[in-house]
Amino acid sequence: MSGSYGNQKPGEFLPGIIMPPEIHGLLRKRVAEIEVSETAVNCLIAQARAESLVEALEILRAVDSQAVERLYVMIENMAQARLAELGAEQ
Repeated sequence: MSGSYGNQKPGEFLPGIIMPPEIHGLLRKRVAEIEVSETAVNCLIAQARAESLVEALEILRAVDSQAVERLYVMIENMAQARLAELGAEQ
């Protein structure tokens, strides 16, 4: 993530959202895949993968419902921004 979400404390994915290191790292990887996607299709695939990880966190109740919603919104915003960039490059 490009640091657009403020100063996080160690272990925070977003301010106030702390998750186990393994999940934290995997979700960061999924978000990075959105940011560096080279085509719209790849961006949408990366978005779906990131959202499915958040869905798993939701089902397992690993984070509270407000955190889940914030994660979904963040992923959606990042994907829309990347899709806009990709559209501008064509």
